[in-house]
Amino acid sequence: MENILPILIADAPRALIELCGVNLLERLLRILQRLGFRRAIVFSTTPEIVGAELAKRSWPREHITADLVSSATKPLTAEWLLEQSPADCFLIVPANIYCDARLLAALCPKNSPAALVDSNPPEFARTLIRSGPALITRDFLLALSPTTPFLNELTRKTDHGRIDTVDAAKVDDYIVSMRRHVRPLCFRVPLEHDRRLAERISLDSAQKGALDLPAYLHGPIETGVISLLCKTRITPNQITIAGLVIGCSATAAFTVGQVGLGILGALIFGIVDGLDGKQSRVKIETTERGKWEHHLDYLIENSWWAAIAFHLWQSNQLPNVFYLLALLVASHLLDEFAKRRVKIAKGRLLDDVTPFDRAFRLIAARRNVYVWMLACGFLSGTFPQSYAFICGWAAFSAAVHLVRAIWICNASARRVIDLRI
Repeated sequence: MENILPILIADAPRALIELCGVNLLERLLRILQRLGFRRAIVFSTTPEIVGAELAKRSWPREHITADLVSSATKPLTAEWLLEQSPADCFLIVPANIYCDARLLAALCPKNSPAALVDSNPPEFARTLIRSGPALITRDFLLALSPTTPFLNELTRKTDHGRIDTVDAAKVDDYIVSMRRHVRPLCFRVPLEHDRRLAERISLDSAQKGALDLPAYLHGPIETGVISLLCKTRITPNQITIAGLVIGCSATAAFTVGQVGLGILGALIFGIVDGLDGKQSRVKIETTERGKWEHHLDYLIENSWWAAIAFHLWQSNQLPNVFYLLALLVASHLLDEFAKRRVKIAKGRLLDDVTPFDRAFRLIAARRNVYVWMLACGFLSGTFPQSYAFICGWAAFSAAVHLVRAIWICNASARRVIDLRI
């Protein structure tokens, strides 16, 4: 990214339309930072308004410098672009658009000038991309008129096929970490109706796929909460801390034998735990530290199983409960090993390799499934037995995943051998 200079064309009020609590210009700057850019130029015919917005402190884009240039008296031309930097390439992005980060990432590695198009856009995005993002080289700019508005020339060359294109419809839409296909989109957001539609698209794209049964119920609740939280100043880290407090409270309740309160806390934690990730994805507030949040979740949920085991042992309801706890922990470790092997072999998560894996994910041993099983045991007066059952279910799920991992890895190895032959 060192030889590419982003140029954002940002005119109020359209570049400052808010989408899930973040205006379009701010959203693009956050995306550019996460793509590795550390400097951008913001070209605006309304420099006072846009400058006031850029002057606001924003931690999600604190590592990218945005230099504001007024275009009130000078149009954006090839000559002006060449004067801005010795960069080999310029990434030109109108700031009045919603644009998936994957599309900008697909433009950047191009070795020649390229414009973003969409050969099969959804109906609402049919007005795409005649003045959309484009990667432009110095040689391309030198061949243009130094005085003609640059965007007019770019549109003309795109329409006549005189510039390479990156087709949004052909960009890989599978996101490994999300376990689902999410169509990358880029479209203008000029009207209130389009803004509401873009918000729904953004909220939907933050939802992971291949869920367990409880998560299918949690999902709509989480999305409804995030649709409100994203318009506040609450950060993903603050949500994580709230979840930590709730999770630790559940541990304390289990330890002292308040099983009902513990299960209630665990159920609430199951919803809150999905909020921080969704908030960070919707508002482009992801951080490196946030990637370690799932390790904290893992510690919290294991503290529940240990606390329950302590309570059942202390109350003499299951004298040999620590053997069950050891089985649970060993099963989790085996399960993680199997999933890691599949990810290395296939480049995707075991839960989303085949229809069978997605179906088994619905009921496979996981925190949410455990909590529901424990809740059923508590309500039916068979809580100790339900704890023993989740430990056995963990072992069964790990065995299924291990068999699947062996099958998938062997199939991948055979395929590699066949290709070499």
